[in-house]
Amino acid sequence: MKKKWQFYTWLILFLFLMPFITVKIPGLQTDVREAATESGRLVYAANLFDFEVEEDGKPAETGGAGRALMYFTHSHEAFAPILRAKEGKAAVSHSKENIMNLGEAFSSHFGMNGIQLDVLNYDNAGKMSQNGVPHSRAYKAIRPQVQKQMQAGAYDLVLDVHRDSLGRNKTTLEHTDGPYAKVYFVIGEDHGGHEANRQLAEKISGKMNELVPGISKGIFRKSGHGVDGIYNQDLGPNVLLIEMGGTENTEEELNRTAAIVAKAAAEVIAGG
Repeated sequence: MKKKWQFYTWLILFLFLMPFITVKIPGLQTDVREAATESGRLVYAANLFDFEVEEDGKPAETGGAGRALMYFTHSHEAFAPILRAKEGKAAVSHSKENIMNLGEAFSSHFGMNGIQLDVLNYDNAGKMSQNGVPHSRAYKAIRPQVQKQMQAGAYDLVLDVHRDSLGRNKTTLEHTDGPYAKVYFVIGEDHGGHEANRQLAEKISGKMNELVPGISKGIFRKSGHGVDGIYNQDLGPNVLLIEMGGTENTEEELNRTAAIVAKAAAEVIAGG
C-alpha cells in the first residue's frame, strides 16, 4: 500500500514538473521561428531576426510609428509554384492567386516593425481587361487610384510591388537560413525628381544587404524610348518600384524576403 502511494506521489510530481522540463531540454520545445499558417496559407514567414517585445506582448516600434502604402500595378503577376500547389497547374498570370496576395504577409511584417501598412486593394489588371485597356498603359491606369490614396494620408514610403520574369537561378538567393527571393529597385529617370527616389531606394537596398548579404541586386535605372520611364514616381520622392522574386519562387521564399523588406524599410524610416 505504501509503495502504491509513493508511485502516485511521484507521478503527480512528474506531471507538475513536465512543462518546466520541456522548456529546458533542447528539441522538446517548438521553434518559435517557424512560419504561422492559417487555412494552409502562410500568413508570415519565419522571424529570422529577433525583435523586441514590449510588456503588453506586442512588437516594439523601431523609433516611432510610420506609415507605408503598397499597391500592385501588374496585379495578375503570379508565381508558378504557388499555382502548382493550389490548382495543380503552373502559370505566371492569374486573376486570383497572384502577387496581390502578398499584401497580407507584408502587412504582418511591417506591423511587427512598427509601421502601419495600407494595401491598395485595387485589381488594376482586372479593371484594365474589363475596360479594354492595353497592358502598356498599366501605370497610367493605376495612377488615379494611387493619387487618391496618397492624398488621403501622409506616407513615409509607397511601394509598387512586381514579380520579375526571370528564372529561378537568377531570382533566388541560397542562404543558411533558407532560400530567399531576390529583389531589385527600378527608378524611372524621365522626371525631374528621380534623384530623391533613387537615394531612398539605395538606402533600403543597402539596409537589406546588411541584413542578408546579396538579397538585393541594387538599383536599375530606366529611361528613354521603349520604357515607361516614370513609373508614377513623380508623385513623390518616397514612391518606389520593387521587383521581388521571379516566376519560380515559392511562397515561403517570398515571405522570407517580405520580412527583410519590411525590417529594412522600417529602419530607414526610423532613421529619417
